[in-house]
Amino acid sequence: MKRALFGSIMTVITIVAAVVGLINYITNSNTTYFAGLGKDPVVIGCAVLAIAALALWLVLGNPKAAWTDILPVAAPALLIVAALTLVNSRINGVAAIMTFENNAQNMADLQSAIVAIAALVVAAVLAALNAFFDVKKEA
Repeated sequence: MKRALFGSIMTVITIVAAVVGLINYITNSNTTYFAGLGKDPVVIGCAVLAIAALALWLVLGNPKAAWTDILPVAAPALLIVAALTLVNSRINGVAAIMTFENNAQNMADLQSAIVAIAALVVAAVLAALNAFFDVKKEA
């Protein structure tokens, strides 16, 4: 029972981290500096699918259906793809802001990008750890 409770709590924390990363990404996409890059459907799609997989895993637990075994494996993979895609799209902007275009507005725009990347990476690591814990006690 304790292991299932711990797994459920970890899954909720992972979902929260992924949602924070997604919200900060959308916020960052609307900032003055990064608005020209637009919103990448890969980042949004992978994050949303990972959140859905984690939520479904939390609700279903460990039923007898074999297809549910993919959920705790798909979530970290999707979050890693989202985080790496986000890093790839922001790395040149980060370098430019840190070297040549360092002012208060650009640093504020950069902050939401860094928070989004960090939250998605933390969510990916937590999701990978989640795969080792049950979320419901087996009957």
